[in-house]
Amino acid sequence: MTSTLDVLRQHHTGDGPLDTAVSRAILHRVNEGELGETLEVGAPHHIAAFGKHDTLTAGFDTAVAIARSHGYDPAVRIAGGRAVVFSPTIVRFAWTIPSPDPARTMHERFGMLANGVVSALASLGIASAIGEIPQEYCAGQYSVNVRGSRKVMGVGQRLSRSAAQIGGMIVVADPDDINRVLVPIYDALGVPIDPSATGSLADVAPVTVDDVLDALTAALAEGRATRLAVADPSTLDLARRLRSDHDPAHLQTRR
Repeated sequence: MTSTLDVLRQHHTGDGPLDTAVSRAILHRVNEGELGETLEVGAPHHIAAFGKHDTLTAGFDTAVAIARSHGYDPAVRIAGGRAVVFSPTIVRFAWTIPSPDPARTMHERFGMLANGVVSALASLGIASAIGEIPQEYCAGQYSVNVRGSRKVMGVGQRLSRSAAQIGGMIVVADPDDINRVLVPIYDALGVPIDPSATGSLADVAPVTVDDVLDALTAALAEGRATRLAVADPSTLDLARRLRSDHDPAHLQTRR
């Protein structure tokens, strides 16, 4: 890791595919050595983010239509896994780290992120644990849960030649809003989901989105200096060129 962590806070554009493309552009530029270690963190608008596997599933078009009918902007995200949703009560993060051998250290980064989230939540008085909950949405061994039964954080990872990006979400409040759209989406995709496994930090403590943004940034910086950054014109220009790769409407027209 570098000595300074660049932080892009609340930089979202209001365009789900473009926001995803910005993260991909940052990964490309960190890989090329044009940017240093970068943390994107904020609470976006209502987005349904589908994994690449979802796009190959027979029910994908139906799932996209369900997302739109619930007021969620559909996008295809960078990392693998299954569908997740973002909203103003969910913290979205993407941590991009230079690495000479990102494949070899993939699980080490997953562990760093998951432990960082547990540490951040502990600083807010919330006890949490790492591990998958049966039939949780976007299941993964590095999910974070509260009370041993309610998922509050999910994470995925995308690797390039000389960098890695760990992206995910922390649910601060309103888990019923997640289930309202994810249950029918998962049904369309043919993936089992247990709504009772969907949790939020508000289940256990009165914390705000800003509380979580601050705590997560501090935990991942690990005492290093942080520097507020912006998505510069080069990043945004590249993101605009990549946007169509993350737009389900574009994928549907190519079928």
